[in-house]
Amino acid sequence: MLVSSVALATQAAALTRYESQIEDSSWSLSGDIFACTLSHPIPHFGQSEFIKEAGEPMKFVLHPNNEKIGPGQVYIISQAPSWVPGISPETLEVMPYPGYGLTVEVGGRVAEQMLTSLDRGRHPVVAGTAWENGRENIEVALSNINFNPAYNEFRRCMGSLLPVNFEQVARTAALFPTNGVELTDRIKQRLDMVAIYVEADPTIEYIYIDGHTDIIGSRRDNRELSKERAEKVTEYLLQKGIAPEKIVSRYHGERYPAADNRTGTGRERNRRVTIRLERADNNAQSLSQPSP
Repeated sequence: MLVSSVALATQAAALTRYESQIEDSSWSLSGDIFACTLSHPIPHFGQSEFIKEAGEPMKFVLHPNNEKIGPGQVYIISQAPSWVPGISPETLEVMPYPGYGLTVEVGGRVAEQMLTSLDRGRHPVVAGTAWENGRENIEVALSNINFNPAYNEFRRCMGSLLPVNFEQVARTAALFPTNGVELTDRIKQRLDMVAIYVEADPTIEYIYIDGHTDIIGSRRDNRELSKERAEKVTEYLLQKGIAPEKIVSRYHGERYPAADNRTGTGRERNRRVTIRLERADNNAQSLSQPSP
């Protein structure tokens, strides 16, 4: 169902619209290999941002400076400019909003559609009811004036983002078959992502590699097996250029199961090497605590 801001306005006694004008419409880019942000201030209302983080979907965030939009529903609408008559507005999303000056956030497809709308000369709008009067409507519009140069820089920034972020590689488990020590292609692909991230993030101080086994076999054999598995992972990361002083390699045999060894599924989860990234300010307990 399409719901336009025009339709909303007919239900209200008044309509207040916030948007920048030709003389003050600005778009700015900030970014690095971890995240890119395209920002657009909206006079007398707040700030809007398109954010693309490494390894994550696009998102749009509207930061109000006040409580102008009240609780209820907000509509994300794509409007044609006023000088292009006859094109109906399109509702991209309808979502609940608690008010209280909180942010409005949408991600993935809707955020991408908003960017496409701007690129095509349209105006994405966030519409809702006023905090003071539920019969008054509020529209917050993004201006496409001066958008394209900044958008081109934004796309270049996105092209340089890492394929993963810290949360996606901070904890990795490599699973092995019974008595197996060789790295599968899947494990190598995951370790490649770890190596790429560690090379790019100077805050990573240590990589803790912990070898484990299931309960099958003697404790001595399992300890040796867990050592071989940890060494295989360590060797691969060294080959990928990880500095040796960053790696702390340990092996535990069957001592720290992650799952119930009485089941086949549990034993499969226990035949593992865990790889844990620790930043400089977050490794105080890691020397004595193996990864789960």
